Amino acid sequence: MEIKEIENRRHELLEELCRELNDEQIAAIVTNNEGEPEMVSAILDELGDGDMDIRGEFFFRPLQTEEDAAWVFLSVFTISSDIPEERLSALYEAMSYVNFNLPVGSFSIDKDHRFFCYVLSTLIPDDMENPDIYREMDIAVGNAFAVSDSYIGILTDVLNAKTDADGVVEFLGGPSEAE
Repeated sequence: MEIKEIENRRHELLEELCRELNDEQIAAIVTNNEGEPEMVSAILDELGDGDMDIRGEFFFRPLQTEEDAAWVFLSVFTISSDIPEERLSALYEAMSYVNFNLPVGSFSIDKDHRFFCYVLSTLIPDDMENPDIYREMDIAVGNAFAVSDSYIGILTDVLNAKTDADGVVEFLGGPSEAE
């Protein structure tokens, strides 16, 4: 299949995801900005404590060649775009404890230390039909919502200096240093 055909299939799948998110009362649009992959952008105000501006982006990683045997579908939730320098160390430590316990995905900070995100990458075989690919995308998005929502609160507490790594360990069910 040629890259243009693949891009058209991906566009149809992203449009379907956008429609479904809007049907679920999640504000979403399909964007295609220069230099970025086409994606669904959404405001995820139901994650965390409900008082956060979490941005969701759902997209396919660009193909390297048309012979790629699988597509990589990403769900990226930007939790914060303003990480105080003095909270970086505590946030890295807390993320390491949380990430060790995650069934899928991971929390991360970008190389410039600006963006605190949850990322879930899903491999989807390229020989599937669109309804089957969409089903895999839908499962991935559902997993990203469920897994990230379980931990966003405790990690934003670390980010906002309301708790520390011991609080995260306790949250995860382990003993704290005080015990």
